[in-house]
Amino acid sequence: MEVDLRRLATSLSLPAAITDDALQILADVGEKAHGQVPQLCCVACIYVAVTKARFRETEDDSSPDSVNVFAPCVTLQDILNKASANIVMLFHAMKTSHCMEDANSNVRDAYSQLQRKYCIVAALHLKFEKLFAAIFQENPSPFSASTTTTVTPRMKQSWLIFLLAKGKVLQGNPELVLNFHLLLCCMAHVIRWTPSFLLRPPYADVILEHLEEGLPDKEDSGTVPVLVGSILKVLCQEMGCGYDDVESVYHSCWLRYTQTLPVKEGLPELSWLETEYRSLYLLEGDIDEMTFLHHDRHLMSPSSDSDEASGIPHTSQTDPLCTPVRTAMTTVQQLKNILNTAQDEPSATLKTYFSNCSTDPTEDILQRVAALKTAFVARFLLATGDNYKDIAEQRCHLAIRMYYRVMEAMLKMEEQRLNTSDFSYLLNKDTFHRSLLACSVEVIMTTYGVCWTPMLYTMATTDTNTSFPWILDVFELQAYDFFKVLETFILAEPKLTKEVIKHLQHIENKILERVAWREGSPLYEAILTSEMPRPSFQTSPGSRVTNGSIPHSSTASEMYLSPTRFSAAQQSPYRSPARLHCRSPGPHRRKSQSLQLFYNKVCKLAYMRLQSLCKLLCVSADMEHRIWTALEFCLLHRPELLKNRHLDQIIMCSVYAICKVSGCDTKFKSIVAAYKNLPTASQTVYKAAWISGEEYDSIIGFYNRVYMQTLKNYILRFASPDVMPQLSPLPCKSPSRFSQSPVITVPGRSNFYISPLRESPFGSPIRRELMSPGQMTPRTRALYSFGEGLGSSEKLKAINESMRAAAAGKRASPGQPRSQKRLKFDADSTDSYGTTTKGGTANGHGASNGNGSSNGHGNGAAAADITSVTTRSAWSLSAAKSPIKINGQSPKK
Repeated sequence: MEVDLRRLATSLSLPAAITDDALQILADVGEKAHGQVPQLCCVACIYVAVTKARFRETEDDSSPDSVNVFAPCVTLQDILNKASANIVMLFHAMKTSHCMEDANSNVRDAYSQLQRKYCIVAALHLKFEKLFAAIFQENPSPFSASTTTTVTPRMKQSWLIFLLAKGKVLQGNPELVLNFHLLLCCMAHVIRWTPSFLLRPPYADVILEHLEEGLPDKEDSGTVPVLVGSILKVLCQEMGCGYDDVESVYHSCWLRYTQTLPVKEGLPELSWLETEYRSLYLLEGDIDEMTFLHHDRHLMSPSSDSDEASGIPHTSQTDPLCTPVRTAMTTVQQLKNILNTAQDEPSATLKTYFSNCSTDPTEDILQRVAALKTAFVARFLLATGDNYKDIAEQRCHLAIRMYYRVMEAMLKMEEQRLNTSDFSYLLNKDTFHRSLLACSVEVIMTTYGVCWTPMLYTMATTDTNTSFPWILDVFELQAYDFFKVLETFILAEPKLTKEVIKHLQHIENKILERVAWREGSPLYEAILTSEMPRPSFQTSPGSRVTNGSIPHSSTASEMYLSPTRFSAAQQSPYRSPARLHCRSPGPHRRKSQSLQLFYNKVCKLAYMRLQSLCKLLCVSADMEHRIWTALEFCLLHRPELLKNRHLDQIIMCSVYAICKVSGCDTKFKSIVAAYKNLPTASQTVYKAAWISGEEYDSIIGFYNRVYMQTLKNYILRFASPDVMPQLSPLPCKSPSRFSQSPVITVPGRSNFYISPLRESPFGSPIRRELMSPGQMTPRTRALYSFGEGLGSSEKLKAINESMRAAAAGKRASPGQPRSQKRLKFDADSTDSYGTTTKGGTANGHGASNGNGSSNGHGNGAAAADITSVTTRSAWSLSAAKSPIKINGQSPKK
């Protein structure tokens, strides 16, 4: 590997200092990996060394921490070309080799910016090609059979305008939606200055209509020019995105970029664009985005079957059903659909709730929302730039709509549960409103911030300077108070997308593992003044039902009205006598619902991570049980150990401590090495553990100086079976969504439930002693399909006619088989899968089943008139007001 690195360095003409630095990085990686390094490790080491050389400290005494950034001696594109390497494979090598582990913050930031940049261009490039072919007459039609793309001067011109605008205005913003909106502004600008005979419909029609009407089209900082506005509306309609979002980007970003162009009317010369881009490319020193036009193999997916769904450009012109851009735009549109009926101010229903309070909170709520909006816009501009004001106000506007919508849903849930409409305490609590609005902001920011990650082949949000917990600082909110609203928020808004729910769960994990344990957190006050909770692992995070009903263990009222008075007879057996002197005096301590839920989730998260770590270390089940006992004791009775620290630090120290006293030879080095392979691993966890004040040390230093000093006596008890503490119960495995309850709800449908179909009297003959068709009665035989294809349109027609006749109260036609009369249904009944029907007809997507009948599978003329649940497990769908009885029983609500 060292010989390969030297050869590559020579071909790149690297300075000796950079080559030596790369060799040292390679040696460190090889030592940590015991010689097992990835194939592209030498390429990764050279990239790190070259990037590191770009940042040089200044000699200015007034700013000792400032650095000067220089253009690199070679670009990443040159390195990839010389090494014949692929950038996606390089990303994987960077991750598996841990060559960035000892890099400084400047190098890590540059690498993160490279990843974000590649994700944006990889996702947008093929969309640009499709869009260009659909607009201009220069290339073959996007629906033609051609699989090659000719790079014309106009295509290069359009792509360069977008790249320059992205680099100079957005400056590495990782939001795919924002970058796509900027691309649409760029295409509208090019269309505006293109003759109509070079355009395809409907864009040519827009130009001609504008010329015929003779409308003025002057640039104005206050409004979008008429022609550009018309073009943008057509583009938004064709692309399925909202015009208001694109208009905000036009004002905030595009107009600012056009001021830098050398011409005020028309398009800049191609030679000028190429010169400007070349300067920007050499200064940044990473990938050459122009080579995407030529489908450079160094920037394409290494797999032969790559497509747009993987975010990597290729030569196929076939659009898959789900692309990164389409997925991102669909997510935004789903959010818009949710908020279409929401209002910018309290609705009539909310005003009624406010008026029912002993102290009307209306004025305070309106003033608080206005103040928080001002604070959000100001801090957003400070983090992103002064020219993002329209975008900041538009997103805050959506967040306020979400805030009022979810608040109303929460109050309706509470009114139904508590049978009261007076929520004076809750609605007058400042932290509740700040938390609810902050959660709404996170939903909006996440929806717009999602981006494609080719390295993981998934859509995800990337960390930026406005990522959580940024919003807590903006709204002056504590993480523990924010945590209280998360689960209720998900319950109150069932139409949240899976990306948003996943993000909220990620935020919850951040709070549980670190953010809530910061010094000054109200969590410590709750621990000192409340009864220490007894962990319970029966609830599932984000679950919408428990035992057939909506869970009420963590509703808004209980989370914000707690702690409640707790009797002395109900003292928790988990309380430690050694900790009583630190807690509030008196026998009547209070039980906090929010603290109970917090500890349930912390203990569950801790056990899941402990399991993953023990599996990597090949720790026995008995040893894992002991470690869990020590870890739970620390969480419950020594919570001060987590102050300003990370949950993973306590987990690793517990693993080492119990293994050591139990005679198991597990080194701390091995524990850290195993921890690095966890998906949630962070190098700051084992490199910078808080000791006291401003002092930090490694995880081993923390173990020796703090952890063992606090828990030494307790840990030593595990060395002898005679004094070993009683082992704590292991948390139960999280039940699946379908196994935890016989009844689940359908998102977005109120009073609508799904329950499993119980054993049917018409069970499959194969499951009952392998009965053959010859052993069945004619009546039973008619209910099944043996050896017949699924595409019998004639059978489907006959079933449909029979069902229509049954709904109309008529007999089936004489030409139908007699057995078809068995398929008659009442006006409200169920199909073979238990689906509620109202005089419908047979489903066109089904299969023979063992629960009483068979569905046809027809196409074309045999269109389906009803919808059934086509899963292997039979599920019955029923409305709550008229549930369907199965085996004489109704599904639980």
